[in-house]
Amino acid sequence: MEILFIRHSEPDYSMLDKATHPEAYTGFGRDLVPLTARGRTLAQQAAQSPLLDDVDTVISSSITRALQTATYLICNRQLDLLVEPFFHEWRPDLDGLNYTEVELGLAYRLFMENDGALVENSPVRYETGQAIKTRTLKALQKYKAYDKVAIVAHGMLIRQFVPMETIDYCQMIPYSIDLETIEIEDESYR
Repeated sequence: MEILFIRHSEPDYSMLDKATHPEAYTGFGRDLVPLTARGRTLAQQAAQSPLLDDVDTVISSSITRALQTATYLICNRQLDLLVEPFFHEWRPDLDGLNYTEVELGLAYRLFMENDGALVENSPVRYETGQAIKTRTLKALQKYKAYDKVAIVAHGMLIRQFVPMETIDYCQMIPYSIDLETIEIEDESYR
């Protein structure tokens, strides 16, 4: 299978700063924000890329910034948009403790310093790089019938397949994978 990984466009978190009850937008609540004006422009520009010309379908993370980006990508093309909840963002707080910005920063730093591994006695519990890759591969199994898909997702997810330190908003990264040779033990994500 050919995959065109596409990182979502630029999200607008500024509206959370103005929210009446900003505590309602912690954790996954932060994933409800739309794109910035610049983010919408970047997505519109990305939609013109010839890399999308031979894509069979676009599959998006269910998180708002990815969905809105994907909508721009299919706008002038005869492509279906499929939503895949398991292509979501990295989970820095596995226990749902509503980590503070300091704890979220610590989780990110530890993830990066330990190549995605969770070290023993870590003060924070986060989703490992291997867990991200496994959940993505499990979800990807149901799309095996497609020759080439575009996946609109998140930098942390994409980096588990493509070793890049930085992935820009709307950056497109071609990737090949043979799903027939991948063994996945846990069937719970299918």
